[in-house]
Amino acid sequence: MKISLITGSTKGIGLATAHRLYDNGDTVILNSVETDGDKVLDEFDDKSRVSYCAADISDKNALQRLRDFILDKYGRLDCLVANAGVMPLPVGIDDITDENIDRTINVNQKGTFNTLKILGSLIQETSSVGSIVTLSSVDGIIGEPYGAIYSSTKAGVISLTKSFARKYKNPLVRVNSIAPGLIDTSLSASTGEDPSWTTDVSVIQRIGNPEEIASVVSFLLSDDASFITGQILAVDGGFTLK
Repeated sequence: MKISLITGSTKGIGLATAHRLYDNGDTVILNSVETDGDKVLDEFDDKSRVSYCAADISDKNALQRLRDFILDKYGRLDCLVANAGVMPLPVGIDDITDENIDRTINVNQKGTFNTLKILGSLIQETSSVGSIVTLSSVDGIIGEPYGAIYSSTKAGVISLTKSFARKYKNPLVRVNSIAPGLIDTSLSASTGEDPSWTTDVSVIQRIGNPEEIASVVSFLLSDDASFITGQILAVDGGFTLK
């Protein structure tokens, strides 16, 4: 039985991934910044295979406490899904504020770096089947003028994925990334973006759902992907083919 941590896992892609890994037989550790996030545990039948620990990934000390929680409760960590992130409201390059820049970089880029460093090293130290999946975005591949800072941080996640895949070579921890397109979550809905802006230029002309991303996460964490590391997989309905 694998011990798997999913950051940002009380809703959307993170929660769908937690359910998928739980259904696969994993023990799952849910995480979010909310102190009342443990209410989502009621969605899981076997409480012995699920736990919750609040931590803001932009806070290195909070990540260290999350590491200590996992080590004290389980003694190891096998899989990490670095999903937590923020998506600011779309705004043109000329109107981006310093506050927007600082918060987005602190969570998406610095927070992901520290997540991979602090919790990835725990996997390397304690697991013989270690694997990590990060969540980037198609915006990190193509760039987006109305989300320039968000796009740059997600491009940074792609670079971090490749860097940590090379770092965690011996003992081996595989590190891969998924770059979702437009997915039907409350986070994407909060931006006010018209879905047709994406779906009209995609090969598969619809919004994706969180479960479709979770299934790919599950594959990349599994032994079926044992010869895959340092790769970026766009799960976007063909949007990046435009």
